[in-house]
Amino acid sequence: MRIFLIGFMGSGKTHWGKQLATQMKIPFYDLDE
Repeated sequence: MRIFLIGFMGSGKTHWGKQLATQMKIPFYDLDE
């Protein structure tokens, strides 16, 4: 499964991506890091 979060800087993509990944027990990849 692949989920892409797209939005403006500072909109919470990383925060909510980590939360979602933890809850769904799937890996989280941040392309900015």
